[in-house]
Amino acid sequence: MEEWELKAYLKAGDIARRVKEEALRYVRPGMKLVNVCEHLEGLIRSLGGQPAFPINISINEVAAHRTALISDDEVIPSDSVVKVDIGVHVDGFIADTAVTLCFNPAYDLLIEATKEALDSALNSVKAGIRFSEVGKVIESIARRYGFRVVKNLSGHSLGRYLIHAGESIPNFYDRLNLRRFKSGAAYAIEPFLTKGFGYVKEGKLITIYSLKRTRIKGGLSSDEVKLLNVINERFKTLPFTERWLKDLGYGPSKLRELLRKLIKRGYLRGYPVLIEIASGVVAQFEDTIVIVDDNVVVTTRK
Repeated sequence: MEEWELKAYLKAGDIARRVKEEALRYVRPGMKLVNVCEHLEGLIRSLGGQPAFPINISINEVAAHRTALISDDEVIPSDSVVKVDIGVHVDGFIADTAVTLCFNPAYDLLIEATKEALDSALNSVKAGIRFSEVGKVIESIARRYGFRVVKNLSGHSLGRYLIHAGESIPNFYDRLNLRRFKSGAAYAIEPFLTKGFGYVKEGKLITIYSLKRTRIKGGLSSDEVKLLNVINERFKTLPFTERWLKDLGYGPSKLRELLRKLIKRGYLRGYPVLIEIASGVVAQFEDTIVIVDDNVVVTTRK
């Protein structure tokens, strides 16, 4: 890894850490999701970064992929467990971090267990160790507390302008996963714990998208071509939300129709919200690491 790349990772991590601290201070029951998302995304930009993906605010049994829509009326409920997932990039180099806020004391132990799972996982990482050995650490802590890991959610390698760069870091011991941590690489470690069944399913709601292919063939309307070009220019391969396109003047209904058509035609991916299959409340904590020689640098912590 070149020195300038490491500097970009460290800057992105510092911004993400500060935004995470703001989320802990700022987010409270009764707030609109759209206000929270726009506040935190605005802070990322004001600190010198760009969102690597829309702020995710996933509540209770919703584990991931929920961001606010344009004029979203949903509010954070009282007595809820709220996961705030934050992505920052600096010149395409990404920091990915998450925190869970608990407004229901019944889930305090779940929060404690998930925090400990992440801390222990980070302490176990070194160049050359198998991903599954870290997953084993996470799962053992979950079991000790009486919880399950969410098996079909995982940590992941990071690449330039790539949130998921092709490698998955399981939150359990997967004997078939033979991959190892490598020096010069960046990874996101993110335990998800639950009292539920330990798997998520896709819901119907899609609030996040990403570009799937850029080569435009015939058969698209002028609006579809315009939208694709804007998406490619603004976001490249990084995920985005309809909120970041509202300046185009289509209006929410027309914009969603265009996005649906582009998914159907294979130009975009849609990311449905992910819901624990037994409606179990899910907690998540996440940090980003960069391995430099024999040193593991957690970019999203002080």
